[in-house]
Amino acid sequence: MSSRHGLRDNRAELVAASVSGQIAPVRIHTEVLPVDREGRWRVLPASGGIALGVHAGDPVHALEGDHLMAGVSIEDSGNQPAVAGPLHLLSCVGNRVRNGRGEPIGIVAGKRGGLAPGFWAPQLVGVEVPDRLSEALTPEERIVVETLGRGLQLLDWPDIALSNLSPKGLDLLPLHPADSLTCDVAAIVPPETAGPGVGQDAWIGDLEITSERCLAGATDGLRYGDLVAFADTDSRSGRFFSPGRTSIGIVSHGPALAPGHGIGITIFLTGPTERLVPRIGEGSLGPALRSWAKNLED
Repeated sequence: MSSRHGLRDNRAELVAASVSGQIAPVRIHTEVLPVDREGRWRVLPASGGIALGVHAGDPVHALEGDHLMAGVSIEDSGNQPAVAGPLHLLSCVGNRVRNGRGEPIGIVAGKRGGLAPGFWAPQLVGVEVPDRLSEALTPEERIVVETLGRGLQLLDWPDIALSNLSPKGLDLLPLHPADSLTCDVAAIVPPETAGPGVGQDAWIGDLEITSERCLAGATDGLRYGDLVAFADTDSRSGRFFSPGRTSIGIVSHGPALAPGHGIGITIFLTGPTERLVPRIGEGSLGPALRSWAKNLED
């Protein structure tokens, strides 16, 4: 089959699976001192729960949060939130999410985690949810994700790997195939800004931009759902520095307090620099995800 860009893919061969989990409770991690870059002790909302009124397309710097995710944060059920289970590993941006009664409530919009799976912190999946529905949800409520996307490939671009992306998410990407595959992005950052998430499985969580001060304002206007490219970064299996490769993903959580942490990017695409080319432009899925969640039956 072909995406809306005319790119042939194998979506007809993918397996869809309903995976249950829960809305993540809000957590305060006392084992990690909440001290910001100025040495101030601060505890801000962030990890888990329901961020009321925060949506894909909103500016990431507009609110006082710490690793804040827009919408509803969900996770695998059980007592090991730091372990990436089936819900986390199979969820892809663009998957539909239902409550325990089978009613659609939102669309997967990103992931958070990958710092130290099994130890710290929780492995979360962000869901874009309309206000009228998020106000009726409660932490630890059962949810189901209609997972689809694991194994998705571009048949004519075998050197470009996909991860964390559903077929419908692929259709939303601003891709332009020619001699190379160009993708519009909101920002391009150098590999030395990559921090938490380096070395982790490509399907777990995100890759954080550790220092925005050296980027000359490149990330000032970022919004949840914007696309960001890491230069010289390979994310085919793990995520690591690799000259001549590019990784592109979506802004999945906002800035962080602690030094060495920052805006999180859930990676979608990785490939050779001459084949996968990021281009500054209207590179965002935020408005589309928000609109899509408002029309859940479509």
